[in-house]
Amino acid sequence: MNENKFEKLISAASEKLGTSPDKLKKTLENGDVKGLSAGLSKSDKEKLREVLANKELMEKLRRASSPDDIMRILMNKR
Repeated sequence: MNENKFEKLISAASEKLGTSPDKLKKTLENGDVKGLSAGLSKSDKEKLREVLANKELMEKLRRASSPDDIMRILMNKR
């Protein structure tokens, strides 16, 4: 994923999570799942835990080349 697409993904995710892009980047770099999920509903927290616990899904997400690919992977995870 190129830097521009990554920045767009971070921006969209930070808006959904109610945080700034910089804070989200630091949270991700530190692996702070509690910090990442602090602004989520109970249902969304459970979905995040489910995704993070799925090693196969996480590998697919790591290999994604764009935010669109990430969304396709997440939408088809079931």
